[in-house]
Amino acid sequence: MAKQGRSDRKKSLESLLDMDKSRAAKNMEQLRPQRSIPGQGLEFSNLSYSVIKKQKKDGVWIKKEAYLLHDISGQAMRGEIMAIIGPSGAGKSTFLDALAGRIAQGSLEGSVRIDGKPVSTSYMKLVSSYVMQDDQLFPMLTVFETFMFAAEVRLPPSISRQEKKQRVYELLDQLGLQSATHTYIGDEGRRGVSGGERRRVSIGIDIIHKPSLLFLDEPTSGLDSTSAYSVVEKVKEIARGGSIVLMTIHQPSYRIQLLLDRMTILARGRLIYMGNPRALSEHLSGFGRPVPDGENSMEYFLDVIKEYDESTVGLDPLVLYQRDGIKPDQVAMTPVRKTPKTPKTPSTPYRKTPASKHMISLRSQGFSAGNMTPKPDSVQFDYDDDDDDDDEDFDNSLERKTAQTPMQSGVYKPRLASQFYKDFPVWIYNGVVGTPRRQPSWTPARTPGRTPAKTPIPGGLSQVSSQYPTPLQTPSHSKSPHDL
Repeated sequence: MAKQGRSDRKKSLESLLDMDKSRAAKNMEQLRPQRSIPGQGLEFSNLSYSVIKKQKKDGVWIKKEAYLLHDISGQAMRGEIMAIIGPSGAGKSTFLDALAGRIAQGSLEGSVRIDGKPVSTSYMKLVSSYVMQDDQLFPMLTVFETFMFAAEVRLPPSISRQEKKQRVYELLDQLGLQSATHTYIGDEGRRGVSGGERRRVSIGIDIIHKPSLLFLDEPTSGLDSTSAYSVVEKVKEIARGGSIVLMTIHQPSYRIQLLLDRMTILARGRLIYMGNPRALSEHLSGFGRPVPDGENSMEYFLDVIKEYDESTVGLDPLVLYQRDGIKPDQVAMTPVRKTPKTPKTPSTPYRKTPASKHMISLRSQGFSAGNMTPKPDSVQFDYDDDDDDDDEDFDNSLERKTAQTPMQSGVYKPRLASQFYKDFPVWIYNGVVGTPRRQPSWTPARTPGRTPAKTPIPGGLSQVSSQYPTPLQTPSHSKSPHDL
């Protein structure tokens, strides 16, 4: 009995060791780079897309070619989800449009094949569906009515109405929308389904005819982590049904990464990584940038991409390591430092504040030190044009050629319009006052007059205002009833 017990324990230990070996082999198989199988799934090779941009240089318009996609090759298999990831402006949506046949063939270089056969744009649109980032739904319909409308439009007329209803009920069960079957879609004015349910309804409309390929542009945009995980989980079930699913996603969480089968990371339209999400840490370690403990490998990789993009070496080391396995000779250099701006020297608030850049500065020679009355043989106001010369778009040549201001001449001229706006703040503060030589014969529109009683500055300035009254201070002749 004792020998039999020892033999049983030995067999159980051996079986456990075999199980551990099989699990380890399975994990190693997952970590190995995924090889493309020719003639299966969606194949794309040497995809490049460029546009012509016009730029103005030295006063001459020149045309420059800018690449949005640059030599991207890979494969997406049936029953799998391929996620297209990258920072903003990496070319994710452009790459998805190129695969979906939404870019003119004349401007797109490279080839796209399905099961080894080249496809045309019309055939691609026939066998695929494209889910836009923004939901295009009717708010007055329920979820069931929305799916029935899609079934009537997308399914062939040979299918009976009862079969279409059966397909709608299958779709409701597949997307987990049984509880929202008779709930209105809703909008801002009417309460309806939640954000995650709304996104699943949009996906259901495009898969009701069971397409072979499904393209999704940011299906988790604007959703919380739980709703985003639920949407990707349903998309995973769609892929298991035999469809090829490609979707763009900005920055997936760790739980969503575990649902992905393949991952394509782009930066500035160039391929940085393509493979299993679980092999990303091994890829970074081989590149010489191991993931620190406690950090998400995806977030760390995006930081590495940003570091190389801002360095002097650029993205070439990352692209070469992904394509040819060549390790970089040097690590990413420190980002190029920008030349610091010269600090501005402190000055008076009226000279450097943005609102008073072109404000008038009163000169001491315009007033006498005693009673602050304007000197008869001097210009009443002088203007500081030091800051005006710094503004390239401001032309002050008229002011330099003009000897008199509108307040001195008493006549408004169109060529002195900019001078008028310079005088206006002084009129607001001090009121319109005349010079010793001539009293003002006009008043700008809606310029308040200043009375001695409301003078904020005591002293000689009030005496000037009382000596030369403003038009509002001059007594007006009141009309009698006989005049009327």
